[in-house]
Amino acid sequence: MNIFRFLNRTIIITALVGIAIGIVAVLAAEQVDHYTSTDAFCGTACHSMEAYVVKDSTYMTSAHRTTPSGAGAGCADCHISKAGIVPATWDHFIGGVKDIYAEIVHDFEDPEVWEQRRAKGAYAVRDKMLANDSANCRSCHDGDTVMPTRTRGLRGHAEAGRKGMTCIACHYNLVHRSVAPRESFLERAELGR
Repeated sequence: MNIFRFLNRTIIITALVGIAIGIVAVLAAEQVDHYTSTDAFCGTACHSMEAYVVKDSTYMTSAHRTTPSGAGAGCADCHISKAGIVPATWDHFIGGVKDIYAEIVHDFEDPEVWEQRRAKGAYAVRDKMLANDSANCRSCHDGDTVMPTRTRGLRGHAEAGRKGMTCIACHYNLVHRSVAPRESFLERAELGR
């Protein structure tokens, strides 16, 4: 009987230690997510972000960055999942590994190298947003209540609703300097017809 008491006690202690480690890991992940989601981190963690994005007037004066209310969208609002800590951590990890690799492999001191890479980044973000139905856009904007002020916008939104199109299908150059969309993107977004 003493062996069973020992095993039960060991199992209970192991479970409690596991739960405590899990809680600490989740809290740590939330803190890392919070810190790495700040514009201060995004703008200074990589040389290229600081040189070509943060100091870019297109980004700094965009409608999403500078709003009349003063509540502007930050980097993470568009680039990091809002679906919970696990998807957000995954986005940070995958994006961080890709960014670190790109910073090591490419000479971003050369603006031409950055321009080639910038287009690839735009394509990747657009493809991701197309695949997840512009989930990050929808975390701030309710598609049913968005009311464009111009007739063209009203017609476009009505048509997009009928076709089941997502935000990024039309709004692919909102914040950063323009990058022409690929034909394959336009076809998948039902704009290339």
